[in-house]
Amino acid sequence: MVQNARPVLTKISDMPKYLSISLSIAIFLIFAYTLFTNTLNLPSFDDYDTTLGFIKRIFFDDYTLLGKLEILFSRHNEHRIIFSKSAAAAYYSIFHQVDFANLVFFQNLFLIGFFVLMLFVMKQNSMLYGENLLIAAVFLFSLAFWQVTFFYWGGIQHYTVFFFCFLSLFLLNKSQQIKSWIFFFSILSVAAAVFSFGNGFLALLLGAFMLFVQKKRALLVVWSLLSAVLLWITFIPRPEVAGGGHTPFNFDWAARLLFTFMGSFLYINPSTNQYINIYICMAVGAAVLITWIWLFFKGYAYQNPLLYCLLSLPILTGVIISISRFETRAGGGIAPRYMFFTATIPVILLLIFLDLKVLKQRHLRVLAVFGLLLWGTVFYNNRKALIVMNQDLETRVAKWEKDPNTRLIYYHEAKGYSDVMQWAVDKKVVKLGILKESKLNDDFL
Repeated sequence: MVQNARPVLTKISDMPKYLSISLSIAIFLIFAYTLFTNTLNLPSFDDYDTTLGFIKRIFFDDYTLLGKLEILFSRHNEHRIIFSKSAAAAYYSIFHQVDFANLVFFQNLFLIGFFVLMLFVMKQNSMLYGENLLIAAVFLFSLAFWQVTFFYWGGIQHYTVFFFCFLSLFLLNKSQQIKSWIFFFSILSVAAAVFSFGNGFLALLLGAFMLFVQKKRALLVVWSLLSAVLLWITFIPRPEVAGGGHTPFNFDWAARLLFTFMGSFLYINPSTNQYINIYICMAVGAAVLITWIWLFFKGYAYQNPLLYCLLSLPILTGVIISISRFETRAGGGIAPRYMFFTATIPVILLLIFLDLKVLKQRHLRVLAVFGLLLWGTVFYNNRKALIVMNQDLETRVAKWEKDPNTRLIYYHEAKGYSDVMQWAVDKKVVKLGILKESKLNDDFL
């Protein structure tokens, strides 16, 4: 009897771990099912220019090779989105058609890769607990950032830039010699990040800080030279600014956006009392900023530079967004197209607090329960928002098939986007079918 007691106790003590793993798998399966049943094979918003228009210019218009390279490397607004363009071009080269649903499934592979990368970060810091796995699943397989998950113009840029940024810093932390595969792949990853989206250059600065702290002088010299080249490509020449009125910078608006953005991982998209939820996000975001500053002066940036740099990435991204989009005020901080960036904040803060012994493993169970409740509420509310968006897109395209004067993007005039769509249909770049009349609803227009 005594001999059998220890295995029984071991099994009982392992139950929370297996429950957390099971719940993590359940969250992923629900997320995957929702993805496969709610993804449309339709272009939307930026897709008309950056995907269909790009394919037209690359494969059909009469450009020289140099001209095509200029188009590939040209900016979209202030961003270079070479990975987005290249993936679409590669898909068209292979299949001679663009299937937006398949492109969306492809981009979500980077979300899965990012999740796995976070597990490696946990393992490296000896924090790969079942509860941590569950909390990471709660925030990374969420519908809070549904616009990024379900539409090609979002995820192919946001998922890739953070995946490559985190991968580069993770590998750089392990690098010891210039002539090593780890350092080489770290360089490739940061280059991919810079060419994925506008905030990718932050990994260059954070990587240099990490190498400086770790006193890896030879690697720092090479990294600095590479950074100089990639920063020049990122910022010079400056992109052309569209004409129109210019709103003077407003610090108060920018601060509201920044605080709301950094606490937006607690935004549940409620049908009522949204301002209360925004104020909560704003307060939590201010606490996150204060914690980040406190960690630096406490010396944690030198104690564990990898975790500090990973936390700095979404925070500095928020600073960039708050400066460039300050006119949107607090509401801009809860835009679903940005909220994937902030989903990483609670996960990394959790690891930092565990590392500092502020939190212990027993506290994780309470946090995991709270996370599950948050995930369920966010999932329920944002799934409704996704359905409404999809219905609107389906309805617009169906009406456009009958009337080319229909606005495919509700806030833009019809002609330019209608011409691109008609070209894509005529050239069989996209394949559309008239939707059932029962799906049409004039209220969406």
